[in-house]
Amino acid sequence: MEKPFFADQWTVTETIRALSETAGGYSFDVLCYCFMPEHAHLLLEGGATSNLREFVRIFKQKSSYRYKRSAGKPLWQRGYYDRILREAEDSLAVARYILANPARRGLTDDAASYPYSGSFVCSVPDILYSVLVCNK
Repeated sequence: MEKPFFADQWTVTETIRALSETAGGYSFDVLCYCFMPEHAHLLLEGGATSNLREFVRIFKQKSSYRYKRSAGKPLWQRGYYDRILREAEDSLAVARYILANPARRGLTDDAASYPYSGSFVCSVPDILYSVLVCNK
């Protein structure tokens, strides 16, 4: 059986770097991310000019290029699953759910210490344990 892509620190680090580069260029804030061994979760917030389809295309292209140069094979499957949060939905609650995935799966005892999750707008402990919404 093949080793899961996101069980490797180099792969996750390079993918997070591509995520950061792409988010800045496509007007998205990365409220949180979590790289599970075989898939990733992203919670993004865009503005009026943000284009999710283009953001995902460029992010996957950048991260796949880096991975393929190293491993000789593609990183991502075609397509992706997206879900748009409605105004009534609590993005902080969704971020907490995403960040708690590794603990629910038994990959870590403490979601705050999982090395392959984070946020570009506030700290993981602030998301997990605070009742306050993080400031951007």
